[in-house]
Amino acid sequence: MTGTTTTIVEREGGLVTVTLNRPHRKNAINATMWNELDQILGQVEVDPGDRALVLTGADGSFSSGADLSGEESNGLTGHGPQLVLHEMRIVGRILGRLKALPKPTIAAVDGVAVGVALGLALACDLVIASDRARFMEVFVKRGLALDGGTSWTLPHLVGNRRAKQMAFFGEPLDASTALEWGLINAVVAPDALPATAAEWGRRLAAGPTTALSLMKTLIDASEAGTFEAALEGEARAQHIVYSTTDMAEGIQAFFERREPRFTGR
Repeated sequence: MTGTTTTIVEREGGLVTVTLNRPHRKNAINATMWNELDQILGQVEVDPGDRALVLTGADGSFSSGADLSGEESNGLTGHGPQLVLHEMRIVGRILGRLKALPKPTIAAVDGVAVGVALGLALACDLVIASDRARFMEVFVKRGLALDGGTSWTLPHLVGNRRAKQMAFFGEPLDASTALEWGLINAVVAPDALPATAAEWGRRLAAGPTTALSLMKTLIDASEAGTFEAALEGEARAQHIVYSTTDMAEGIQAFFERREPRFTGR
């Protein structure tokens, strides 16, 4: 286990678990945490030993969003007081890094995922929630516009009308409704959330890393692409994975009627 008092990082068998850890403020994200997340994502991106990531929160909450307590004297992101435009571009770069991470990501959401923290959860590839989780676009209640990338992720996941409903009213969405709407992948009991997220994460970390990365790229590109572009992308992706050790292992395991033992190479 590594990290600081605000962000805990655990690594085991290729799985990186990142825990937002400011429970006294429901894991509200301050400047220190933004910069730690940026550093962690940079490490995971380039370390071949890091093959999947789980993002979660401590003590029964994912995160209550950005820390608006006024305690930060060096700006929202710790780079000095500056226009909100520039602060939000820094935050946007971190969110973009999470969404584009070339390795599979899971958000494990207990309690609240509010505002920009909802954006963090939705920037992950998969979302598992406890049955007491609540998802909320709180911005309208603060007189703010949307951020956290949710003006893009929400309509892509639930459609424009439901996205507007969440944005315009700022009411919490419970886990069962979030599952029905397609906002999340699974709902489990609170006690089962850590184990379920870890089990999913371990499966991804033990998978064919390059193939999973290319699958992620292809699916994300489909949101703005054509069927023809998808076919061409698939052809190129298959060409790439044919050069990997994992592909050779997968075929060998098929012939030997056993489970493959992928190494990420």
